[in-house]
Amino acid sequence: MGLLKSYLEYPILRKIFIGLILGAVYGLLVGAIGHPGAATAIKPLGDLFVRLLKMLVMPIILASLVVGAASISPARLGRVGVKIVVYYLVTSAFAVFIGLIMANLFKPGLGLQLGAGEGKAIQAQAPSLVQTLLNIVPTNPFASLASGAVLPTIFFAIVLGIALSYLMNSENERIKNSATTLYNAFDGLAEAMYKIVRGVMQYAPIGVFALIAYIMATQGVKVVGPLAKVTVAVY
Repeated sequence: MGLLKSYLEYPILRKIFIGLILGAVYGLLVGAIGHPGAATAIKPLGDLFVRLLKMLVMPIILASLVVGAASISPARLGRVGVKIVVYYLVTSAFAVFIGLIMANLFKPGLGLQLGAGEGKAIQAQAPSLVQTLLNIVPTNPFASLASGAVLPTIFFAIVLGIALSYLMNSENERIKNSATTLYNAFDGLAEAMYKIVRGVMQYAPIGVFALIAYIMATQGVKVVGPLAKVTVAVY
């Protein structure tokens, strides 16, 4: 128990960094001696970490945005809503601008092959602006959640939160109580997801170790440069 307690109390970022370094060293060693299978065998530990993260993304987006939107009183929704939209557009445009600069400057991923097979080029016609905006509105919010469609889920969560905000201020006690119950359910879901995230992050060093070990063992030191460029471009 003492060892486990020390592990849990150790700073998470340091643990992840240590896992990354140890994974790189382990992967290079087993690759150098001709036994990359030793790293392939532990790759499922990394895949598990990725799946755990994917499992949490959509529930967190839905629950946190519903609670956030529902927490705003109807009297403030109009004023706050405009500020949120403007903030979202400005920050998104700024993020795209920075992303384009970093992508052209560092060319992240050039020479990096994470898959075993050769990819085939897929040509797709870009949707029009009108179609892009329409795609934000989900035809089936549950399908959007299941498929991991972020923007439609965000739209649905905000609309649902706004509706709950009005219903919780209704003069009809039955409607008010029902809306409050639903709000509390989403609030509880959000808190539960945050708790799970904290647990998953304690597993992160192991997942990072396994993923980096596999990449290093199968692709060798040549992958360090592209990975470093990706890291710099992202952060």
